[in-house]
Amino acid sequence: MKIAIDIGHNCHPDIGAVGIKAEDELVKLIGTRLGVKLIRSGNDVIFCTPSFCRSVADSLRQRVAIANTGNADLYVSLHFNAFNGEAHGSEVFAISPQGKKAAASVLKEIVELGYRDRGVKDGSKFFVLKHTRMPAILVECCFIDAKTDMDILDVDEMVDAILKGLTA
Repeated sequence: MKIAIDIGHNCHPDIGAVGIKAEDELVKLIGTRLGVKLIRSGNDVIFCTPSFCRSVADSLRQRVAIANTGNADLYVSLHFNAFNGEAHGSEVFAISPQGKKAAASVLKEIVELGYRDRGVKDGSKFFVLKHTRMPAILVECCFIDAKTDMDILDVDEMVDAILKGLTA
């Protein structure tokens, strides 16, 4: 399978949320490790994070173009949520039936790590999910500003959960 990995944000000025930790740092760790493990398990991986962008909109357009040009079978955008320091848990967004199936599989594995199940949600508001030509998911691993979630977070466990969900 050819999987497009979008390490969310990570291209100034598209920097992501900051809470107890910084989203850019965590998604880079998770996305890089996930990509390596997917390759080791026999998958082709396309990294979709641009090296330069002029704006957040430009960053999003480039991510979609990389995935579409690479003819990926699945697009996976990695993120961390932030809200008010009290909201917590994991959720995965998707639009297509195939995307929703992948989202449910990934979410199931993340929830088994101890995170609150916030559900598979409609991703039609997300540019990267609307404009990719393949099934796509946007994973909100957990809340970066919630002590409850940050106390649970182990990067390697999160990587393994997402990997298991994607390859199930």
